[in-house]
Amino acid sequence: MRLDDVNAGDIEVRRGGGSKAAIGGGLGLGGLLLLLVINMIAGGGGNASDIGQVLNGLQQGDGVSVEGETVRGDTLEGQELFAGKMMTLLGAYWGDEAKAMDIKFVEPGFVVFDSPTQTGGCGVGQPEAGPFYCPGDQKIYIDFGFYSQLESQLGFDGDFAMAYVIAHEYGHHIQNLLGVMDRRGGGNAQSVRVELQADCFAGAWASSAKADGRLEAGDFDEAIRAANAVGDDAISGGRAGRDTFTHGSSAEREKWFRQGFDSGDPSSCRTGA
Repeated sequence: MRLDDVNAGDIEVRRGGGSKAAIGGGLGLGGLLLLLVINMIAGGGGNASDIGQVLNGLQQGDGVSVEGETVRGDTLEGQELFAGKMMTLLGAYWGDEAKAMDIKFVEPGFVVFDSPTQTGGCGVGQPEAGPFYCPGDQKIYIDFGFYSQLESQLGFDGDFAMAYVIAHEYGHHIQNLLGVMDRRGGGNAQSVRVELQADCFAGAWASSAKADGRLEAGDFDEAIRAANAVGDDAISGGRAGRDTFTHGSSAEREKWFRQGFDSGDPSSCRTGA
């Protein structure tokens, strides 16, 4: 992905801290379902019914530190530099699209963390829960150490796979501005519709990146592989029943990313969310 001409935005970096409380209320690419991945990687098996047990055990994690520092974009390096540049691109794209969508646009925050961290309304974010967006404080949270684990265990690879992750979480922020988060009460089926719409929003942004000449050979395939890797059926090894899905099947996630990409229009992302 070509980003040489993009100035990175500032991001918040949190290191250290401590708590074992779980995240509650956030929306993520794989979200709490990724806790099952860790269980399976460790040889613990796991099935979709475990999701309910995880959700029922959420805690708020009082006393966990939220201390961090805002790091200037021009001093960032590595994956954090990539994230800062992605936030610049996504902010420019959605700032323009917001006018057509008739919403007041505000940019989300972006937090890099490596240990349990308090959020502004979603409990305590755990690195092992995967990247997520918290509607309460309008911030995207990501642990790059766990992202590396996804690369080795779920087939994520390449910078555009990471771009898909960040764009998906940014899509949740747009849903929050649209009021979609306020309508999340329909159980697993509604959760799937919300997640698939975020995939579609990510695809619509990716289409603009292609139009701007930013995509390189293989980038689109990297995003498609990532979308397939985090389907509920793929994560569960085919053991999850449809009624337990919270994010959609691999085929659905690919379909809706392609829908956004092919149309280049967020208004085409009508998943019913």
